[in-house]
Amino acid sequence: MSKKHSLILGICLVLTFSILGAGISQEAQQIDPKMMEVYMKMMALNENHEFLKNFVGEWEVTTTAWMQPGAEPVASQNKAEAKLILGGRFLMVDFKGSMFGQSFEGIQIIGYDNYQKKFNSFWIDSSSTGFYLTKGSREKDKNVIIETGLWPDPVSGTDMEVRTITTLVSKDEYVFEMIMILPDGTEFKSMENRSKRKK
Repeated sequence: MSKKHSLILGICLVLTFSILGAGISQEAQQIDPKMMEVYMKMMALNENHEFLKNFVGEWEVTTTAWMQPGAEPVASQNKAEAKLILGGRFLMVDFKGSMFGQSFEGIQIIGYDNYQKKFNSFWIDSSSTGFYLTKGSREKDKNVIIETGLWPDPVSGTDMEVRTITTLVSKDEYVFEMIMILPDGTEFKSMENRSKRKK
């Protein structure tokens, strides 16, 4: 962890324990104004957090998945519910349905990190005990978030490169695509979730 990051974390801890109840304590008032300015910038909401509001609500999801390149796709009908948490800083998506004939549940948390200037996504589900992380950016003037990461591949025993693309088609529809990058550099689309707002 960098010194700057440690400093910001330290400020957060000081504020957490010194701003309690009614009013601001004497300890919080003694924090250096420059440090406070840095902290306020890190916690501020911006247009990227505003963009996440588009995904709030209940969704009917058509999932199409491929086990391997060239395999026939398997489709299933699922549902998801998304809400903003922690003052609008993060979007939490609760996904329920089936995958390859098995009951399936997943939780995604996505947010925009002001420090990294990146979107970060965290995913866990009932099909594994792994934590799946990606990070990336929203294309300027477009409703698309592209993220990349390294995900554990239990078959090969190594990490596999992955790219995810989230496209806001309209206020009532968005598409999530997962692209796996194989060791030889070839790519294949392993999953697509097409979500339509529940009426």
